[in-house]
Amino acid sequence: MKIPTDITTRQALLSVLLATLIVTSGCTGLLSGEGNTKETETETGTSTPEPVQADAEEKRTNGTDLRNMSVPENGSVSTAGELDHGDPSDGNKYYEPVQVAAVQGQTVNVTVEAESGNPAIRVVNPDGNTTEVVSNETGNKTGLFRAYITQTGGYTFEVTSVDQNATFNYTINIERVKIEDEEGLLEGDARTWNETEQYLFAAQSYGIVVNQYTDKGDVPYNVTKGNIAANAAENYAIITYEIPADYNFTQRNELDVAFQLSYEALLNQSQQGDNSVTDESWLPEIIFFRGVDNETGELVRTTFFTKEWAAQALADEISGTESSGNYYSTEKWGPASSLYDVSGYETVTADEFPQTYWNYTDRLPGNTTLAERYGLS
Repeated sequence: MKIPTDITTRQALLSVLLATLIVTSGCTGLLSGEGNTKETETETGTSTPEPVQADAEEKRTNGTDLRNMSVPENGSVSTAGELDHGDPSDGNKYYEPVQVAAVQGQTVNVTVEAESGNPAIRVVNPDGNTTEVVSNETGNKTGLFRAYITQTGGYTFEVTSVDQNATFNYTINIERVKIEDEEGLLEGDARTWNETEQYLFAAQSYGIVVNQYTDKGDVPYNVTKGNIAANAAENYAIITYEIPADYNFTQRNELDVAFQLSYEALLNQSQQGDNSVTDESWLPEIIFFRGVDNETGELVRTTFFTKEWAAQALADEISGTESSGNYYSTEKWGPASSLYDVSGYETVTADEFPQTYWNYTDRLPGNTTLAERYGLS
């Protein structure tokens, strides 16, 4: 099995992941004007949010195509729009305002996908202050992920472009995110989190990115907190995802490309040094992937990828073909797969995972085992 090795394709997808991955922490609110608003544990207030203040509206939302949305209680909402010459211009870039009613304590994913062109989003809070700007210079989709609402009121998401005077049709989607924190994990100031919590947070961020880019096709990828585990003592995390047992190569391949490039994206983001909380130490040395049938829950296949492999690919020390070779060398098939009883295919049962990999040596230097290299027991 192979993944696409065209460098332009690979870099474009990686750029998309980097452009949209915003690593948040428990000590900041992404939609806060100050960047240090304390988060509350529950939503506060249930009344309809107030609209943007009059002076802010006059300043920022004087477009002819003003749209209005509200953060849903569950699921997601979408609306379509068109960035055109009739919209206001900020310098040489048109923008179209979308007003969104939100409540303090909500967490959302906001994405904009353009039919053509490179989109960007500016976030204006209820006080009229621009608090976030995200863009994608190489692809047609960008967004904010797990963004925490710090004020009840009317936010304005300004859809604009990377390129001057660009026009395009677009779709904006707002998804309500609910993360249930169990037994006190991932609560409070992120600077106080232990290594297990750091790994869990990294795995959650990983799942968000993979989910965002596989759901463009017909891949029912689903990662929730209950499907993420971490072992800080042995430096690994496990992500359980849904995959129909009869998936063909093309469908599996879309997942596999996202798995590999998302690790590179997380590593790249953690190395930037622009976040006072998260850094490369938050990423586990190994992420194991456990694919289960979306209807029966039975094991379909397992794989893993290491931070070392991701770093080599990110630094162009190995080719895309070599990187995919690392990943696919770990593939094993579970009882739910039609390949489980086929001669020549590596197999695995639910009881054997992930320990079945401890003696893996195929792509490791010095003929060491995975257990020896990473201290697994």
